[in-house]
Amino acid sequence: MSSARANAPDSVGTDLAGKFVENRRADATPFERELWDMIDEIPDPHIPVSLVEMGMIYDVEESDGTVSVEMTYPCMGCPAYDMIQNDIESCLSLTDGVDEVDVEVVWDPVWSKDMLTEPVREKMRESGISL
Repeated sequence: MSSARANAPDSVGTDLAGKFVENRRADATPFERELWDMIDEIPDPHIPVSLVEMGMIYDVEESDGTVSVEMTYPCMGCPAYDMIQNDIESCLSLTDGVDEVDVEVVWDPVWSKDMLTEPVREKMRESGISL
């Protein structure tokens, strides 16, 4: 699986975070873009945005029916680990052309609120979540 680490944001801020979001899908095949879109429909269980909008999904690749999802969490010890991973696996495994789903949790790059784009920040503020 190609890693998004080379394009990961640092502490520069949201301009770089927006580019990171764009770069994650840049090399995706049309089918992989569909898979990204499907994951983008899965809400974060704690915040009113999707897993993709939260910047938790680093990469999605498909090869011979096997889909690999590279993701992270905003913090270690998240009580929703299993639920989120099950949601991804359940959602993608129902898709024609997908035989297996492998979710790999990575901690590099470390998730940061700098990964949130301005539209996502605004959604969160409108929901009463301060950043």
